[in-house]
Amino acid sequence: MKNLLLLLISCLTLTCQTEPELNTTINTTDGKVIGIDISHHQGNIDWSEVSTWDDQPIQFIYMKATEGATYQDPKYKTYIKEAKEQNIPIGSYHYFRTSSEPREQFENFMKVIDKNEQDLVPMVDVEEIKHWNSKTYHKNLKLFLKLVEDEFGKKPIIYTVNSFYNHHLSNKYDEYEFLIGRYGKNSPNMRDKKQWFAWQFSESGKVKGIPKAVDIDVLNEGVSLKSIQLD
Repeated sequence: MKNLLLLLISCLTLTCQTEPELNTTINTTDGKVIGIDISHHQGNIDWSEVSTWDDQPIQFIYMKATEGATYQDPKYKTYIKEAKEQNIPIGSYHYFRTSSEPREQFENFMKVIDKNEQDLVPMVDVEEIKHWNSKTYHKNLKLFLKLVEDEFGKKPIIYTVNSFYNHHLSNKYDEYEFLIGRYGKNSPNMRDKKQWFAWQFSESGKVKGIPKAVDIDVLNEGVSLKSIQLD
């Protein structure tokens, strides 16, 4: 009996010390600005069905256009043509690689997208730093960002995951808006205390018309989608 009691106490103690599992969704309420970002991984989309997530209207969409100096998303042109008919603001994004020069990556991006089809400033997906040292990396990334800004007249938004931001981007890109990926119920924790513009809180969202799970984003309180809209 004594051993059983000790075992019970031990189990209760371990339970109290264990962190609760993170939710894969956010407790949204009316008024939140919800968006999605997609690539060819989402498969064949029936855009006539795409309108809400969790009963919240989808108010913006980012679509992958390119990656590095040569890759072009095979679904991009189909997606953007069909999505434009739904009157949801659309932006395009480029996955920035450290295996090719920034000007070559910019040229690849501009070959694929049509400026006249863009409602939102472009987004730059930044998640790897493999082939350059830190100095070269930031020099080249900033050149790519500047090329995009010069072309569109507004600074692009930057996407990255929370840990990558804190390790590599903190205190270096104060003039840019960030969409931060951090899955679960805990909002982004920026080491430099910068306010995130938008938060990608789930990679497993279910949206009618999209056969595979989709990333779900929400704008921070007090920010407006208008700030990243193109004229």
